Amino acid sequence: MSLLLPYRVDITPGPASTDDAPPRYHQLRLTVGEEGVARAEQPVRCTRIAVRVPAPTSDPRLARQPLAVSTTVPSVRSSAQGQEWWIVPDTTDPAVTVFACVPDQPAQFDGTWAISFLIEMDPGFESTDVEITEETAADGGPVSRRSSRVMASVLAAGDSEGQR
Repeated sequence: MSLLLPYRVDITPGPASTDDAPPRYHQLRLTVGEEGVARAEQPVRCTRIAVRVPAPTSDPRLARQPLAVSTTVPSVRSSAQGQEWWIVPDTTDPAVTVFACVPDQPAQFDGTWAISFLIEMDPGFESTDVEITEETAADGGPVSRRSSRVMASVLAAGDSEGQR
């Protein structure tokens, strides 16, 4: 089943650090929805979005787990946009971290707005392949779970939008 919502994933690598300086964290920005392109069909109702981020190595004994040291969720303008969103990390699997983006109430994506989530990641994180799982419904139907892999764009350190 393909995803109903459009996604963009951007990764801004943290700057290199010297041996005596603490490591700089990478930023992963997940943008959901489209602005300026109103949907002709009914809006997509969304109850949850999860981003599954692999550890930087396939050997879990050697993996440095991606870590949510900071997450930023922007304000929304109406209850149709989910009222308020939360990011909940799950680090129980040493091979991946799952960041669940959950609205207080179902969000209605209709093409008139988008939302971006900012997650700061462990400096050992190097992958550009993440898995997105959405819990969505269209045409007033029941909510279904859909998953797909998304390749992230790697931005230069100065290209980050810096939304906080």
